[in-house]
Amino acid sequence: MQRAKIHLLPPELRNQIAAGEVVERPASVVKELVENALDARATEISVIVEDGGQSLISVQDNGIGIPADELELAVTRHATSKLQTAADLSHILSYGFRGEALPSIASVSRFRIVSKTAEDPIAHELAVNFGDIREHAPAVLRRGTLIEVRDLFFNIPARLKFLKAPSTELKRAVDLFVRLALAADGVSMSLVSGGRTAAEFFADEDKKAKLAKIWSSAIIDELVPVDYEGRGIRLSGYISNPRSVQPRADRMLLYVNGRAVSDKLLLKAVRQAYAGKITSRDYPQCLLFLEIDPREVDVNVHPAKSEVRFRDEKALFYAMAQAVEQALSACASYFSAKDLQQGTAEFGPAEPDTAVRPSAQAKFGDLYQEQHTPKPQGFWGNADKETRLSFAREKQEVLAVSPAAAEYVQSALGAAGAEPDTCGKNAVDGQKAYMQTDDFAAKARDNGRAERSQDFSCDLLSPSASRTSGLMREPAAAMAPLGAQLCTGAEYSVRSEKFGADTETQNLLSAADAETYTLPYGLEYLGQVAETYLILKKDNAALLLLDQHAAHERILYEEMKKGQIQSQPLLYPLELPLHASEEKRLETVQETLAELGFALETVTEPEKPVLLKISAVPSRYDRVEAMGFLKEILAEKMDSLDSVWVRHACKSAIKANTPLDWVAAVKLIVQWLKTDEPDNCPHGRPCVLHFDSADLEKLFKRTL
Repeated sequence: MQRAKIHLLPPELRNQIAAGEVVERPASVVKELVENALDARATEISVIVEDGGQSLISVQDNGIGIPADELELAVTRHATSKLQTAADLSHILSYGFRGEALPSIASVSRFRIVSKTAEDPIAHELAVNFGDIREHAPAVLRRGTLIEVRDLFFNIPARLKFLKAPSTELKRAVDLFVRLALAADGVSMSLVSGGRTAAEFFADEDKKAKLAKIWSSAIIDELVPVDYEGRGIRLSGYISNPRSVQPRADRMLLYVNGRAVSDKLLLKAVRQAYAGKITSRDYPQCLLFLEIDPREVDVNVHPAKSEVRFRDEKALFYAMAQAVEQALSACASYFSAKDLQQGTAEFGPAEPDTAVRPSAQAKFGDLYQEQHTPKPQGFWGNADKETRLSFAREKQEVLAVSPAAAEYVQSALGAAGAEPDTCGKNAVDGQKAYMQTDDFAAKARDNGRAERSQDFSCDLLSPSASRTSGLMREPAAAMAPLGAQLCTGAEYSVRSEKFGADTETQNLLSAADAETYTLPYGLEYLGQVAETYLILKKDNAALLLLDQHAAHERILYEEMKKGQIQSQPLLYPLELPLHASEEKRLETVQETLAELGFALETVTEPEKPVLLKISAVPSRYDRVEAMGFLKEILAEKMDSLDSVWVRHACKSAIKANTPLDWVAAVKLIVQWLKTDEPDNCPHGRPCVLHFDSADLEKLFKRTL
């Protein structure tokens, strides 16, 4: 095969190749021509699009126009009036500056431009047929510029066949037109297709009025204004209420110095501000205008000019997220668990002399809230019956045993072979009498729940019955439906072992000092729903739903960040043969795994794969979970320390459909409230949902 010589491409071919970067579809033509009109300081712009832009795109403005002797230069590549020197590239404020739009469009269409300046006595027109200049003659036009583009891509069939249906191409053209109109204050703009007005905006409309033409009233009514200045930026516009979200990002409209951009950094900063207020799968609506020193941003990244780069991305990200979060904090319906942390109430166990039952809660450092007048017996139906929550009563309250429980205990003890004189009716009667004493009430508070403490059960029964203390329960049918399913003694032991019992967080399921824990900030724990969500009441004015898995994830994640991780040795080490790729991966993550509580050692033998021995694992993992976690790490499914922490927290946290008793639930809530970022889990899902009286009235259709 003979080698081809290097040669210059013909001008028309160069133009067509370059046009592929600037003119992707009819919408690109509309964008470029409208931007030129805005750069010409036009106050009126009219656009006509026919057949989705394939047969005709016409843009007319009343701008400053182009002199007759510069019309041919206007369709010559790299000819522009917007740059004079290389230094001008560092502070670009115009839409166009590359001198590529008009020649690119003219090379792939039948192109006609008519223009007149205020100084010219008459208008002039220039016709270009797929890159060839055909005609330069006088024309009729009052002022400004008129550009007509016909038969777009007729000379490039390969590009033409990739265009979508005319309706789809029209929609994309309208979307870009609208984005330009939203930033063009004081300019009247209209787009007509098929004799119908597809979009129209007037010079005296503000940005919110323009948004009302493209977004529904439900979104507009929930918009939150943004007006921030600091850290070298100014941010203005509107963002949506966290309650108003959508599954796509097509309503996140961002502008940099008036230019519509699609920038991942800015999108991520906005979503960061919403983290915990919306799910990670949802997107807010926003119209945000970022003003920044032009020297801090590079718009010369791509010929389409929709991408930009920033000199200091980290600083801008932080400033942008802070500005949006500040605006959200002023939202009337906004709720953040951080607001609760502004109080002065202390966490942790109450003093012995101030121990209160679960319903008496502290609020914002004040004295315990005043108790309401108790309801008469029978008001609450089955909830008035004595249950396992009875041991949290104040000591002056009587703790009685229901007949069903007494009969159940007697039959159980009889089946176990206990002596009649200690396990029969007399023992139960004596037990009831003992329960009336202050000594019993004190022991009930100090030792936790009777059914979870063998020593406490022995106080109720004779020593010969201690071996059957696990049977000291009411039958399930006698349990009052209080919304929180309690664990059995066996379940309690299993969970305590699984989650650990050597730190406060790991001791979520311990019964020690359970009854003296109280919630701060006017919060009151009401119960558990679906064995997944914890219900709290705030000052009798709001309802909070807490996701127990998300809350525990947040607790564990922050523990790991602070190095508070426990490790447990294994009696028999785990062994994992390593692939060559896993061996290289281990070298980069071994230090991180050690910080997470893994004790690892590699064993090398001739002609055998490297063997990884695991002698210790994190205290919250069993052997199977630990091995699965290591395999995911070594398979490079997580690429950063933070992602490892997130995954570790998710694996270790209390799962959904896990029943928690009052003790475990309250301790979980207390520790969650202590975290630095309580609003969301490490994945970005919300930990808590908040409903005030207005929200509830809307849900029940009390208000419109």
